[in-house]
Amino acid sequence: MNSPLIANSNSMPQQQSVHGSYNMGSSQILKELIALSNEHEEFSLESGETDFVDQVISRKHLRKLLTALQARDASTLCHSRRVAFLAKGIATNLGWEGIHLKRLEIAALLHDIGKIGVPDHIMLKPGKLTSDEIELMSHYHNIGIDVLQACQTDHEVLTILSQTRYHFSGATNGFQYIGSDVHQGARILAIADAYDSLATDQVYRAGKKHDEIMAILMEAAGTQFDGNIVCALSRWEQNEQDAFHDALLEVNRLYQPKPFSEQEAQEANLINNIFSYLFQIESLYDGFYIVNADFQFLLFSPGLEKLADIRAIDILGEAWTANSLPLTNKEGTSLTRAECSMNRVIANGKPMTTEFMLERPGGRLINIEVQSVPMFGENGHLIGIAEIYRDLSRGLKRPQEFNDLKQAASMDALTSVANRGELETQLAIMLSRVNKETNPAPLSLMFIDADHFKNINDSYGHSVGDDVLIEMARLFQHETYSGELVGRYGGEEFVILCPETDLEHAVKKAERLRLAINNLKLEKLGKTGLSASFGVAQVEEGDSVESLFRRADSALYHAKETGRNKVCSLTNHQLLSGINPINDSVETTVDEMVFENTFQALISSDIIVYKLGGFVNDNGAKLTEVNTNRAVMQLGKSGLLPFWGKIDDRKPVEVEVEFGCAAKKTNSNSRSSTPRVDVKIRISPLGWVKKPQLFQQRANRVYRLLKDYFAAE
Repeated sequence: MNSPLIANSNSMPQQQSVHGSYNMGSSQILKELIALSNEHEEFSLESGETDFVDQVISRKHLRKLLTALQARDASTLCHSRRVAFLAKGIATNLGWEGIHLKRLEIAALLHDIGKIGVPDHIMLKPGKLTSDEIELMSHYHNIGIDVLQACQTDHEVLTILSQTRYHFSGATNGFQYIGSDVHQGARILAIADAYDSLATDQVYRAGKKHDEIMAILMEAAGTQFDGNIVCALSRWEQNEQDAFHDALLEVNRLYQPKPFSEQEAQEANLINNIFSYLFQIESLYDGFYIVNADFQFLLFSPGLEKLADIRAIDILGEAWTANSLPLTNKEGTSLTRAECSMNRVIANGKPMTTEFMLERPGGRLINIEVQSVPMFGENGHLIGIAEIYRDLSRGLKRPQEFNDLKQAASMDALTSVANRGELETQLAIMLSRVNKETNPAPLSLMFIDADHFKNINDSYGHSVGDDVLIEMARLFQHETYSGELVGRYGGEEFVILCPETDLEHAVKKAERLRLAINNLKLEKLGKTGLSASFGVAQVEEGDSVESLFRRADSALYHAKETGRNKVCSLTNHQLLSGINPINDSVETTVDEMVFENTFQALISSDIIVYKLGGFVNDNGAKLTEVNTNRAVMQLGKSGLLPFWGKIDDRKPVEVEVEFGCAAKKTNSNSRSSTPRVDVKIRISPLGWVKKPQLFQQRANRVYRLLKDYFAAE
């Protein structure tokens, strides 16, 4: 069999370089990958004490890779440097420092390293990429990970780069749990990358201004991007506006492309050839790994991670053993030492192809072809072995359209959260894990129903009803950040799966969400408020998908039957004993989110208007309504998200002031009298407030400020 791994140099495609062609045999390219790893070791030993950069990746490798990227497309390198600046700035504002900050900065510099191999007709395409082109870009992204592994790049950098292309709430193979699975660095990098891409002139459009970009990022917050990180970017720009934009221009000025030396051109050509060869491997096969002469894993490709259900970061640097991968013989029993292809290749020193069975999660066995290729140095000594895997149980690789269809089939078309089928599938997977483990982590479920939703549809129309559901879904996504999966069960019903959460904590989460919905204001609804009822249940021994849903639904039914706008929980014992679900909501009346009080202003009625105008100007308030005896103003400003901030200026409230009739109060010790006016104050929050106590504290401060301003009794 003539495979790319055992082909001679004549079978390799020519790669046009900066200074001409540079052609190498496939075996030599595999050796170059091992050489990259050895260079890292030599450099670290020579350099003595290393700084943060050398702890992440050797400077020699970083220079080679960035030079190759510049040779391929100088504008991509400039983009990477701007993204590194943005990512570092966002992370600094989130409290990152030291080695972690340097890892993120280098990950940002290298996030587009895969573009070294991307053809011009795709790289420079003046329009949206097709699904096939997206698939090709994904291959090259994986190749970049392969090369960085060979360079012994820090594992956290590899993790960030592996996850950068995940969406905030979903990926092509189902829904990703942003709170527990996706590295915060990957979320930061995704936003920094998107910001610079939108800000930069493209072939098919002009670059956008900051406000336009932030509006686009916020629109995708909760579905593609992490809203908290988008807000961190916004705060950074607001606090250092001039410095922020000047620094971006300075990055462009400092890092203009420089001419190559002859050595740099040759190094760039070598990197190009490595990408060209690895593209064949990534395209034709399902995955591969390389071990060095000490049988330590130097490279474990993303494709093999998926095939073998093994994370590269868990195996890189570890010693190879017969049990490193879940391989068996045709009978499904563990391989003997003599059956291992690695041992056989070492014994005879020749490439070979062998078929095995590989155990997939759940115990299913699939037929695998393994090509094993030994590599020898000039002295004839073994320097490493490559093993490449092909899944014989499948035909051609599935196209991107299949992944698109799979994602569409698992997503609710209106709200872009998981649909009922995906919820039930994911819950079944979680339950299966719980049942297999001896001491499983708790798992809880919330069933949510929007209160009086039919009235909203009847009064405002179905389009407004749809907007309500979309905003509720967005709120749930913003307010869940511990690995929860949000889904729409049907109609106005939502479900939230809460892994690693017991009943008590799930109830607390549900109560927080209930209060957030109470504070959700939609312009199309006017003064009509929103509320929802919650039913909560925890997985118990013997539970099925149906029994858990049924118990949570019973708790929800009780919440609706006993007044709505509350959280009720139910255990299996309570259900079997006929005990009513527990009402877990704090008895929060509407008044807890409305502050009302009255004082007497010691001032004549004709001066009140002037005093009120002074208060508005001095406190940056905004008058929204005013007449002879009533004024309404807004105090404080909301940010991009409707959540309250930490300072009073980011805790917006609406203040309604009503003036009574003027009267006179006679001083008992004199004949004079003081005019006084009754002033009624009503304060309500604008935006989302998690705790009524926070609102009451803010309202009291505003009330005291008004009293002092009017010299009140």
